[in-house]
Amino acid sequence: MFDIIREIGAITREIQIKSNAEFRKQDLGNNAFLYVIRVNEKPGMFLGELADSVQIDRTTAFRTVKKLVAKGYLELKDDEADRRMKKVYATSKGQEIYPELHAFEVQQSAALLSNLTSAEQEQLKQLLQKMQTK
Repeated sequence: MFDIIREIGAITREIQIKSNAEFRKQDLGNNAFLYVIRVNEKPGMFLGELADSVQIDRTTAFRTVKKLVAKGYLELKDDEADRRMKKVYATSKGQEIYPELHAFEVQQSAALLSNLTSAEQEQLKQLLQKMQTK
């Protein structure tokens, strides 16, 4: 059964390779595009929430966010209740590129699932959710 997990990993790597190649020209390679997508979809996340949403350790996530801030895609703002906490927002540059990022993500998902019926897609969704339940 371990081969199932390897297949999931291979699919994930294939999508990441395509995405990184697609967005390298915008300097969003090395999975940085994921951060821009997530922040646009949920503005004002704390850094830890963002790290969890892209499923990466917090130190790596913070370094990537710093790079994206320097590139003008994201900005950090102090939380009003606790100034030690930082919230992440997309800048206008980050908001402008979001439709392209999202469209590519949708297109890749559609291509990946194109050989499955609607019922099979729903079953796959349920099985993957069941796998994530701890």
